[in-house]
Amino acid sequence: MADRPLRLVFLPSGATAEGIPGERIDDLALRAGVPLGHSCGGVGVCGKCRIRPKEGGAFLSPLSPTEERTLSPADRASGVRLACCATLRGSGAVLVLDTTEGTNEKILENLAPHTTLPWDDPRPGLGVSVDLGTTTVACCLLDLQGRKPLGLHSFLNPQIVFGDDVISRISASTAHPQGLEGLQGAIVRGLDDALREMAAQSGVPPREIREIVVAGNTVMEHLLLGVSPESIGKSPYAPAFLAHEPVRSASLGLRAPHPEAPVRLIPNVAGYVGGDIVAGTTAMEMDGELPLRLLVDIGTNNEIVLGNREALHCCATAAGPALEGARIRWGMRAQQGAVEGVRLAPEGLCLDVIGGGRPQGLCGSGLVDALALLLREGIVERSGRFVPPERCTHPQLRERLARDERGMTIFLLGDHREGVALTQKDVREVQLALGAIHTGVEVLLAERGVTREEVDEVLLAGAFGNNLHVPSAIAVGLVPDVPPEKVRSVQNTSGLGACRALASRSFYERTTRTAQRMRYIELSRLPDFQERFVRAMTF
Repeated sequence: MADRPLRLVFLPSGATAEGIPGERIDDLALRAGVPLGHSCGGVGVCGKCRIRPKEGGAFLSPLSPTEERTLSPADRASGVRLACCATLRGSGAVLVLDTTEGTNEKILENLAPHTTLPWDDPRPGLGVSVDLGTTTVACCLLDLQGRKPLGLHSFLNPQIVFGDDVISRISASTAHPQGLEGLQGAIVRGLDDALREMAAQSGVPPREIREIVVAGNTVMEHLLLGVSPESIGKSPYAPAFLAHEPVRSASLGLRAPHPEAPVRLIPNVAGYVGGDIVAGTTAMEMDGELPLRLLVDIGTNNEIVLGNREALHCCATAAGPALEGARIRWGMRAQQGAVEGVRLAPEGLCLDVIGGGRPQGLCGSGLVDALALLLREGIVERSGRFVPPERCTHPQLRERLARDERGMTIFLLGDHREGVALTQKDVREVQLALGAIHTGVEVLLAERGVTREEVDEVLLAGAFGNNLHVPSAIAVGLVPDVPPEKVRSVQNTSGLGACRALASRSFYERTTRTAQRMRYIELSRLPDFQERFVRAMTF
């Protein structure tokens, strides 16, 4: 029968799922709860959902044109497939090669260099602040009676199996009848586990959690509430809500906290500037102080705020998740085996690898370092083009230039040709990301009528921004060309803002006023946006 159930086993976990002929492997993995890599949301462009079928793979569909184009010759020769392309023809087992679970993942838990909280009068119970990021979630448990923090906990956003960025998740929420329900359920279960874990570590009952404050981007806040973000994904990118009334924790499906605990969201500004940026802007006192600051939150999504107490301008840049490893050939998150730093020493190229050992891939800070080095040494031209290997005369780097199976120049970071490398396509992906961020900064400066020299301080927020080497960031154009002493890493400003909003109702009310003051600029509607963007892509 055409619809007879087939059984697929995912190794090494042993998780199983039943499906029908023609069903995609990534859909089966999602149903089985397998944390399969899914950077592009299953559209076949990232090549990061690799599986290897056992016993020849005759139970899978033939290799697709997308797989022919995306997989390396070595992968194809060893039978590797992409889960977003391969479909079931029979029962069998596959080994998962790309997973969202990381070892020694460097998830930022520090709230900020300064964690002074503006406490209200003591009130009964505990509270939890949540920095609800697209990639990571950071929670802080506060004793509201004793007015002190009790613990921190962070974890990968379990929605990541639906896609790495908000566009992928918007698509996932509408592509299947249960898509929205699945996305909401994933984050609710993740939060429940985190709340129980923090309570257990602090020796308190989870039911003592009586308040929750959440700062997330607009899409994440919609998904948490189970509200469709579909309208954010198409022009004019209007969300279903900017501000939302508090909701009961039990109504969201949270089981750990007190069922009547209110869940309060930091308000949003627009479809792509959310409560996380509002929380960070307020926490950095940009709404109340005179120095002109530029806040750049670099992550899966990129938001920029320029302002002071006189005015606040903001925008979002469609840079995509390239700087967090997606769509980069050997890209990965900041976890065990990731190259996080690259430098040239007298003895040759030196790599800083998280956890030590042999490099497995490049995370964002290593990617920026590598590109800055290649630009400085003339290996990559200002146009973004690699110098051909035969034209390179650099004594320490020329042996690391090679050509891939398509004849394109690559730069080898590992010890051999099958190791980690930076490709021409990778450089182009980074150019798209940097061009978008650079354009956003230039537009905000023009709207305010100031030059970059008049900016008093550049604030780098988020886990990625905190781990960047500032000279490299300036060299590639990720940060405006200002004196390095003007650049400050401020760590998790969203988490700090959420924590302060939990400690103080007056601070929470301030975030509403901040959101209302922030003037959002939709870059795609600017008549000269395309020209600006093309110019900004040159290093």
